[in-house]
Amino acid sequence: MSPSTFDKIIDAAMTIVRDQGVARLTLDEAARIAGISKGGVLYHFKSKDDLIRGMVQRLIDQCDQLSRDYYERMPDGPYRWARTMVHAGFDPSGVAFDPVGGALLAAISVNPDLMAPIQAMYDSWSERLKSDSPDMERAGLICTAMDGLYFQRLMGIKLCDSEASERLKQHALDLLR
Repeated sequence: MSPSTFDKIIDAAMTIVRDQGVARLTLDEAARIAGISKGGVLYHFKSKDDLIRGMVQRLIDQCDQLSRDYYERMPDGPYRWARTMVHAGFDPSGVAFDPVGGALLAAISVNPDLMAPIQAMYDSWSERLKSDSPDMERAGLICTAMDGLYFQRLMGIKLCDSEASERLKQHALDLLR
């Protein structure tokens, strides 16, 4: 199945941000990279902020799908969602390893209205955690640590090598037993 025009535009915008930075993202450039007219872009996205919202939603959807995939493989029991978040947080295919996330974070800091879908995602994840965490403070602490790891990656901070990273992951999981 070929991607929709909407998806082609999002793909093009993400390519621009990865290769040139968010400052170079324009509707004209997204149209050029997607191989469609500017009118085609404007049909789906009325402004650059709308396009960034679409990109943020794509990242949220990717995070959510990765989490759901881990959740399905996770054994039943307490802290199932928190354990899911640890596994997803250390997964190299996660969005924290995509440089577009850092660029979008910069865009969101300039326009806080773009934060709404991220807040909605966190609200949803919080409800998931509450559903199976006997100690919400413990689950919250672990998930906050995963957020810290995520933001370190977005900023290009390498806290530790892969061996130490695996030990951190295991320690977080041990705290959820």
